[in-house]
Amino acid sequence: MQVHFQLTAIALLLGASGISQAALTTTSGPINFTGSASVTAAQDYPNDPYASGPKSLTNTNDGASAATVSVARFNAAMGVLTGVDLQLNSNRTQSISGSGYKGNGEGKTVSGSGASSAALVAAGAQIPLAPAISLEGGSCSLAMGKTGNISCNWGPSTSEATATHGTASVDSSNLDAYAGTGSVDATLTLPSLSATVTQSSYKGQASGSSATYTVDWSGTLQASYSYLLHALASFDTDAETTSLTLDFGNVAQNSTASLNFRLFNLANADRIGLDLDSVIASGDAGAFDTGLSAFADLAQGGSQSFIANLLTANAGSFSAQYLLNLSDADFGAGSTRQNYQLTLNLIGNVTAVPLPGAVWLFGSALLGFVGIGRRKRSLA
Repeated sequence: MQVHFQLTAIALLLGASGISQAALTTTSGPINFTGSASVTAAQDYPNDPYASGPKSLTNTNDGASAATVSVARFNAAMGVLTGVDLQLNSNRTQSISGSGYKGNGEGKTVSGSGASSAALVAAGAQIPLAPAISLEGGSCSLAMGKTGNISCNWGPSTSEATATHGTASVDSSNLDAYAGTGSVDATLTLPSLSATVTQSSYKGQASGSSATYTVDWSGTLQASYSYLLHALASFDTDAETTSLTLDFGNVAQNSTASLNFRLFNLANADRIGLDLDSVIASGDAGAFDTGLSAFADLAQGGSQSFIANLLTANAGSFSAQYLLNLSDADFGAGSTRQNYQLTLNLIGNVTAVPLPGAVWLFGSALLGFVGIGRRKRSLA
Protein backbone atom coordinates (compact mmCIF):
# COMPACT_ATOMS: atom_id res chain seq x y z
CA MET A 1 0.00 0.00 0.00
CA GLN A 2 1.33 3.43 -0.91
CA VAL A 3 0.24 6.68 0.67
CA HIS A 4 0.81 9.86 -1.38
CA PHE A 5 0.78 13.31 0.16
CA GLN A 6 -0.56 16.37 -1.60
CA LEU A 7 1.98 19.16 -1.01
CA THR A 8 0.04 22.38 -1.03
CA ALA A 9 0.65 25.10 1.51
CA ILE A 10 1.23 22.67 4.36
CA ALA A 11 4.49 24.39 5.19
CA LEU A 12 5.65 27.34 3.16
CA LEU A 13 8.54 28.06 5.45
CA LEU A 14 9.48 26.06 8.53
CA GLY A 15 11.94 28.15 10.44
CA ALA A 16 14.85 29.52 8.44
CA SER A 17 14.17 28.32 4.92
CA GLY A 18 16.99 27.07 2.72
CA ILE A 19 15.82 29.59 0.14
CA SER A 20 17.39 32.47 2.07
CA GLN A 21 20.79 30.87 2.57
CA ALA A 22 22.91 30.04 -0.50
CA ALA A 23 26.09 30.73 1.45
CA LEU A 24 28.37 28.34 -0.43
CA THR A 25 30.06 29.05 -3.76
CA THR A 26 32.42 27.30 -6.12
CA THR A 27 33.74 28.30 -9.55
CA SER A 28 34.66 26.66 -12.81
CA GLY A 29 37.92 28.58 -12.70
CA PRO A 30 38.83 31.24 -15.28
CA ILE A 31 38.85 29.85 -18.81
CA ASN A 32 41.04 31.60 -21.38
CA PHE A 33 39.65 32.29 -24.82
CA THR A 34 40.62 34.14 -27.97
CA GLY A 35 38.72 34.57 -31.20
CA SER A 36 37.71 36.96 -33.93
CA ALA A 37 35.01 37.82 -36.44
CA SER A 38 35.11 39.97 -39.56
CA VAL A 39 33.02 41.43 -42.37
CA THR A 40 33.94 42.73 -45.82
CA ALA A 41 32.15 45.38 -47.85
CA ALA A 42 32.98 45.28 -51.59
CA GLN A 43 31.93 47.34 -54.60
CA ASP A 44 32.20 46.48 -58.27
CA TYR A 45 30.29 48.70 -60.65
CA PRO A 46 29.70 48.24 -64.36
CA ASN A 47 31.05 50.78 -66.83
CA ASP A 48 29.21 54.10 -66.43
CA PRO A 49 31.01 57.02 -68.00
CA TYR A 50 28.31 59.45 -66.87
CA ALA A 51 28.12 58.53 -63.14
CA SER A 52 29.56 60.97 -60.64
CA GLY A 53 29.75 61.71 -56.92
CA PRO A 54 30.79 59.53 -53.94
CA LYS A 55 29.42 56.06 -53.48
CA SER A 56 29.30 54.03 -50.23
CA LEU A 57 28.30 50.44 -49.62
CA THR A 58 27.78 48.77 -46.24
CA ASN A 59 27.83 45.05 -45.55
CA THR A 60 26.91 43.35 -42.25
CA ASN A 61 27.73 40.13 -40.44
CA ASP A 62 25.38 40.68 -37.52
CA GLY A 63 25.32 37.99 -34.83
CA ALA A 64 28.74 36.63 -35.75
CA SER A 65 30.39 34.52 -33.04
CA ALA A 66 33.86 35.67 -32.00
CA ALA A 67 34.47 32.81 -29.55
CA THR A 68 32.72 29.97 -27.75
CA VAL A 69 33.79 29.09 -24.22
CA SER A 70 33.02 25.67 -22.68
CA VAL A 71 32.38 26.01 -18.94
CA ALA A 72 32.56 22.99 -16.61
CA ARG A 73 29.18 22.17 -15.08
CA PHE A 74 28.38 22.09 -11.36
CA ASN A 75 28.86 18.73 -9.63
CA ALA A 76 25.49 17.83 -8.10
CA ALA A 77 27.20 15.65 -5.48
CA MET A 78 28.25 18.89 -3.76
CA GLY A 79 24.69 20.06 -3.13
CA VAL A 80 21.69 21.77 -4.69
CA LEU A 81 22.54 24.43 -7.27
CA THR A 82 20.75 27.69 -6.45
CA GLY A 83 22.37 30.27 -8.73
CA VAL A 84 24.91 30.81 -11.52
CA ASP A 85 26.84 33.96 -12.45
CA LEU A 86 28.97 34.17 -15.59
CA GLN A 87 31.90 36.54 -15.07
CA LEU A 88 33.68 37.97 -18.11
CA ASN A 89 37.03 39.81 -18.09
CA SER A 90 38.15 40.60 -21.64
CA ASN A 91 39.34 43.07 -24.28
CA ARG A 92 38.33 43.75 -27.88
CA THR A 93 40.72 45.05 -30.51
CA GLN A 94 39.49 46.23 -33.91
CA SER A 95 41.29 46.70 -37.21
CA ILE A 96 40.34 47.66 -40.74
CA SER A 97 42.04 47.52 -44.12
CA GLY A 98 40.99 48.04 -47.70
CA SER A 99 41.83 48.20 -51.35
CA GLY A 100 40.77 50.08 -54.47
CA TYR A 101 40.52 49.16 -58.11
CA LYS A 102 39.48 50.91 -61.31
CA GLY A 103 39.77 50.64 -65.04
CA ASN A 104 40.42 53.63 -67.24
CA GLY A 105 38.86 56.84 -66.05
CA GLU A 106 39.08 59.67 -63.59
CA GLY A 107 40.97 59.39 -60.32
CA LYS A 108 39.34 58.22 -57.09
CA THR A 109 40.00 58.09 -53.35
CA VAL A 110 38.99 54.88 -51.55
CA SER A 111 38.38 54.64 -47.78
CA GLY A 112 36.42 52.60 -45.24
CA SER A 113 35.08 52.25 -41.69
CA GLY A 114 33.68 49.61 -39.37
CA ALA A 115 31.52 49.31 -36.24
CA SER A 116 30.41 46.58 -33.85
CA SER A 117 28.63 45.81 -30.58
CA ALA A 118 29.19 42.89 -28.20
CA ALA A 119 27.15 40.50 -26.08
CA LEU A 120 27.53 37.39 -23.95
CA VAL A 121 24.98 34.68 -24.76
CA ALA A 122 24.50 31.44 -22.79
CA ALA A 123 21.65 29.24 -21.57
CA GLY A 124 19.40 31.50 -19.51
CA ALA A 125 21.72 34.50 -19.73
CA GLN A 126 22.21 37.24 -22.28
CA ILE A 127 23.77 40.63 -21.60
CA PRO A 128 24.87 43.43 -23.91
CA LEU A 129 28.44 44.49 -23.22
CA ALA A 130 29.51 48.12 -23.32
CA PRO A 131 30.79 49.97 -25.15
CA ALA A 132 29.93 49.62 -28.82
CA ILE A 133 33.05 50.39 -30.85
CA SER A 134 33.85 51.82 -34.27
CA LEU A 135 36.92 52.56 -36.35
CA GLU A 136 37.61 54.90 -39.25
CA GLY A 137 40.05 53.40 -41.72
CA GLY A 138 42.68 55.01 -43.95
CA SER A 139 42.48 55.68 -47.66
CA CYS A 140 44.36 55.28 -50.91
CA SER A 141 44.23 57.05 -54.26
CA LEU A 142 43.66 55.73 -57.75
CA ALA A 143 45.28 58.04 -60.27
CA MET A 144 43.42 59.45 -63.27
CA GLY A 145 44.43 58.05 -66.61
CA LYS A 146 43.71 55.84 -69.58
CA THR A 147 46.62 53.53 -69.07
CA GLY A 148 44.56 50.50 -67.98
CA ASN A 149 43.65 48.97 -64.64
CA ILE A 150 44.97 50.67 -61.49
CA SER A 151 44.83 49.37 -57.87
CA CYS A 152 45.80 50.61 -54.41
CA ASN A 153 45.70 49.40 -50.79
CA TRP A 154 45.33 51.08 -47.43
CA GLY A 155 45.66 49.97 -43.79
CA PRO A 156 45.57 48.02 -41.73
CA SER A 157 44.50 50.50 -39.09
CA THR A 158 44.31 49.05 -35.55
CA SER A 159 42.70 50.53 -32.44
CA GLU A 160 43.70 50.35 -28.81
CA ALA A 161 42.19 47.48 -26.80
CA THR A 162 38.71 48.17 -25.42
CA ALA A 163 37.92 46.68 -22.00
CA THR A 164 34.83 44.49 -22.22
CA HIS A 165 33.76 43.19 -18.81
CA GLY A 166 30.43 42.02 -17.45
CA THR A 167 28.50 39.59 -15.25
CA ALA A 168 25.43 37.67 -16.34
CA SER A 169 23.09 35.96 -13.88
CA VAL A 170 21.39 32.82 -15.18
CA ASP A 171 17.62 32.76 -14.74
CA SER A 172 16.29 30.08 -12.40
CA SER A 173 14.48 28.13 -15.14
CA ASN A 174 17.82 27.36 -16.85
CA LEU A 175 19.90 26.28 -13.84
CA ASP A 176 19.70 22.62 -14.86
CA ALA A 177 21.74 23.40 -17.99
CA TYR A 178 24.70 24.14 -15.73
CA ALA A 179 24.52 20.99 -13.58
CA GLY A 180 25.85 17.50 -14.19
CA THR A 181 28.86 16.25 -16.10
CA GLY A 182 30.63 17.77 -19.08
CA SER A 183 30.39 21.44 -19.97
CA VAL A 184 27.98 24.13 -21.10
CA ASP A 185 28.80 26.65 -23.84
CA ALA A 186 28.79 30.43 -23.62
CA THR A 187 29.17 32.46 -26.82
CA LEU A 188 30.85 35.83 -27.22
CA THR A 189 28.92 37.32 -30.08
CA LEU A 190 28.78 40.54 -32.09
CA PRO A 191 25.08 41.44 -32.43
CA SER A 192 26.02 44.17 -34.91
CA LEU A 193 29.10 43.92 -37.12
CA SER A 194 29.40 46.11 -40.22
CA ALA A 195 31.94 47.48 -42.67
CA THR A 196 31.49 50.40 -45.05
CA VAL A 197 33.58 51.13 -48.14
CA THR A 198 33.48 54.56 -49.81
CA GLN A 199 34.70 55.74 -53.22
CA SER A 200 34.95 59.48 -53.84
CA SER A 201 33.63 58.79 -57.33
CA TYR A 202 32.44 55.79 -59.25
CA LYS A 203 32.59 57.20 -62.75
CA GLY A 204 34.66 55.14 -65.15
CA GLN A 205 35.19 51.57 -66.20
CA ALA A 206 34.89 48.54 -63.82
CA SER A 207 35.39 50.60 -60.70
CA GLY A 208 35.70 48.54 -57.49
CA SER A 209 36.96 48.70 -53.91
CA SER A 210 36.63 46.88 -50.57
CA ALA A 211 37.01 47.31 -46.81
CA THR A 212 37.46 44.51 -44.27
CA TYR A 213 36.70 45.16 -40.60
CA THR A 214 37.88 42.65 -37.96
CA VAL A 215 37.25 42.38 -34.22
CA ASP A 216 39.66 40.30 -32.13
CA TRP A 217 38.31 39.32 -28.69
CA SER A 218 40.26 37.63 -25.89
CA GLY A 219 40.09 37.23 -22.14
CA THR A 220 38.71 34.88 -19.48
CA LEU A 221 35.26 33.62 -18.55
CA GLN A 222 34.26 31.71 -15.44
CA ALA A 223 31.06 30.42 -13.89
CA SER A 224 30.41 31.09 -10.21
CA TYR A 225 28.02 28.53 -8.69
CA SER A 226 25.96 29.16 -5.55
CA TYR A 227 24.64 26.08 -3.77
CA LEU A 228 23.30 24.56 -0.55
CA LEU A 229 24.30 21.26 1.00
CA HIS A 230 21.87 18.40 0.52
CA ALA A 231 19.33 17.72 3.25
CA LEU A 232 20.18 15.01 5.79
CA ALA A 233 17.15 13.06 7.00
CA SER A 234 17.34 11.17 10.28
CA PHE A 235 15.35 9.73 13.17
CA ASP A 236 17.98 11.13 15.56
CA THR A 237 18.95 14.73 16.27
CA ASP A 238 22.68 14.11 16.68
CA ALA A 239 23.61 11.60 13.96
CA GLU A 240 22.25 10.16 10.75
CA THR A 241 19.90 7.32 11.68
CA THR A 242 17.94 5.87 8.80
CA SER A 243 16.02 3.09 10.58
CA LEU A 244 13.82 3.10 13.67
CA THR A 245 11.90 0.26 15.36
CA LEU A 246 9.11 1.04 17.80
CA ASP A 247 8.05 -1.94 19.95
CA PHE A 248 4.73 -1.54 21.76
CA GLY A 249 5.33 -4.78 23.69
CA ASN A 250 2.30 -6.62 25.13
CA VAL A 251 -0.81 -4.46 25.21
CA ALA A 252 -4.21 -5.37 26.59
CA GLN A 253 -7.04 -5.52 24.13
CA ASN A 254 -9.12 -2.32 23.86
CA SER A 255 -6.49 -0.28 25.69
CA THR A 256 -4.52 2.75 24.44
CA ALA A 257 -0.95 2.25 23.13
CA SER A 258 1.02 5.22 21.76
CA LEU A 259 4.71 5.95 21.09
CA ASN A 260 6.29 9.24 19.96
CA PHE A 261 8.96 9.63 17.26
CA ARG A 262 10.53 12.53 15.34
CA LEU A 263 12.05 13.20 11.92
CA PHE A 264 15.05 15.54 11.70
CA ASN A 265 16.92 17.51 9.06
CA LEU A 266 20.34 17.47 10.69
CA ALA A 267 21.79 20.86 11.52
CA ASN A 268 24.16 22.73 9.19
CA ALA A 269 23.79 26.43 8.44
CA ASP A 270 24.37 25.79 4.72
CA ARG A 271 21.90 22.89 4.34
CA ILE A 272 18.76 23.01 2.19
CA GLY A 273 15.30 22.16 3.55
CA LEU A 274 13.79 18.65 3.63
CA ASP A 275 10.48 17.42 2.16
CA LEU A 276 8.48 14.32 3.14
CA ASP A 277 6.86 13.25 -0.13
CA SER A 278 5.23 9.85 0.39
CA VAL A 279 5.05 6.72 2.56
CA ILE A 280 4.89 3.09 1.41
CA ALA A 281 3.45 0.71 3.99
CA SER A 282 3.66 -3.08 4.12
CA GLY A 283 2.75 -5.84 6.60
CA ASP A 284 0.00 -5.33 9.19
CA ALA A 285 -0.40 -1.66 8.38
CA GLY A 286 -4.08 -1.81 9.33
CA ALA A 287 -3.12 -2.52 12.95
CA PHE A 288 -1.23 0.76 13.34
CA ASP A 289 -1.64 4.48 12.83
CA THR A 290 1.70 6.26 12.23
CA GLY A 291 0.40 9.81 12.33
CA LEU A 292 2.71 10.59 9.39
CA SER A 293 1.74 13.60 7.28
CA ALA A 294 3.56 15.47 4.56
CA PHE A 295 5.81 18.42 5.22
CA ALA A 296 7.80 20.72 2.96
CA ASP A 297 11.06 22.62 3.48
CA LEU A 298 11.86 21.39 6.98
CA ALA A 299 14.74 23.73 7.86
CA GLN A 300 18.18 22.48 8.84
CA GLY A 301 18.24 21.71 12.56
CA GLY A 302 14.44 21.38 12.56
CA SER A 303 12.23 18.40 13.34
CA GLN A 304 8.67 17.13 12.97
CA SER A 305 6.98 15.14 15.75
CA PHE A 306 4.57 12.25 15.22
CA ILE A 307 2.62 9.79 17.39
CA ALA A 308 2.33 6.13 16.40
CA ASN A 309 -0.59 4.11 17.77
CA LEU A 310 -1.19 0.38 18.06
CA LEU A 311 -4.87 -0.27 17.36
CA THR A 312 -6.05 -2.73 20.02
CA ALA A 313 -9.53 -3.74 18.93
CA ASN A 314 -8.28 -7.13 17.78
CA ALA A 315 -5.99 -9.52 19.61
CA GLY A 316 -2.87 -10.86 17.93
CA SER A 317 0.77 -10.17 17.07
CA PHE A 318 1.28 -7.40 14.52
CA SER A 319 4.19 -5.88 12.61
CA ALA A 320 4.39 -3.33 9.79
CA GLN A 321 7.09 -1.50 7.88
CA TYR A 322 6.90 2.04 6.49
CA LEU A 323 9.31 3.37 3.87
CA LEU A 324 9.44 7.15 4.14
CA ASN A 325 10.38 8.84 0.85
CA LEU A 326 11.99 12.24 1.37
CA SER A 327 13.83 14.73 -0.84
CA ASP A 328 15.63 18.04 -0.93
CA ALA A 329 13.21 20.97 -0.80
CA ASP A 330 11.80 22.15 -4.13
CA PHE A 331 14.29 24.93 -4.75
CA GLY A 332 17.14 25.46 -7.19
CA ALA A 333 18.07 23.14 -10.04
CA GLY A 334 15.77 20.11 -9.97
CA SER A 335 18.46 17.80 -11.37
CA THR A 336 20.70 18.50 -8.37
CA ARG A 337 18.11 17.58 -5.72
CA GLN A 338 18.46 14.16 -4.11
CA ASN A 339 15.99 11.64 -2.69
CA TYR A 340 16.27 9.86 0.65
CA GLN A 341 14.53 6.98 2.40
CA LEU A 342 13.98 6.23 6.07
CA THR A 343 12.54 2.94 7.43
CA LEU A 344 10.08 2.84 10.33
CA ASN A 345 9.22 -0.56 11.86
CA LEU A 346 6.26 -0.99 14.22
CA ILE A 347 5.62 -4.18 16.23
CA GLY A 348 3.29 -5.11 19.09
CA ASN A 349 1.15 -7.81 20.70
CA VAL A 350 -2.49 -7.29 21.63
CA THR A 351 -3.63 -9.81 24.26
CA ALA A 352 -7.23 -10.68 25.11
CA VAL A 353 -8.20 -9.86 28.74
CA PRO A 354 -9.39 -13.01 30.71
CA LEU A 355 -12.73 -12.70 32.50
CA PRO A 356 -12.47 -12.39 36.33
CA GLY A 357 -13.32 -15.49 38.50
CA ALA A 358 -16.42 -13.78 39.96
CA VAL A 359 -17.86 -13.51 36.46
CA TRP A 360 -17.44 -17.25 35.97
CA LEU A 361 -19.15 -17.97 39.38
CA PHE A 362 -22.01 -15.66 38.49
CA GLY A 363 -22.39 -17.40 35.15
CA SER A 364 -22.44 -20.85 36.79
CA ALA A 365 -25.06 -19.77 39.34
CA LEU A 366 -27.17 -18.27 36.59
CA LEU A 367 -27.04 -21.50 34.65
CA GLY A 368 -28.04 -23.37 37.84
CA PHE A 369 -31.11 -21.18 38.31
CA VAL A 370 -32.06 -21.76 34.71
CA GLY A 371 -31.80 -25.54 35.25
CA ILE A 372 -33.97 -25.46 38.40
CA GLY A 373 -36.62 -23.46 36.61
CA ARG A 374 -36.76 -25.99 33.79
CA ARG A 375 -37.19 -28.95 36.25
CA LYS A 376 -40.03 -27.21 38.04
CA ARG A 377 -41.84 -26.60 34.79
CA SER A 378 -41.27 -30.25 33.88
CA LEU A 379 -42.78 -31.54 37.19
CA ALA A 380 -45.75 -29.27 36.85
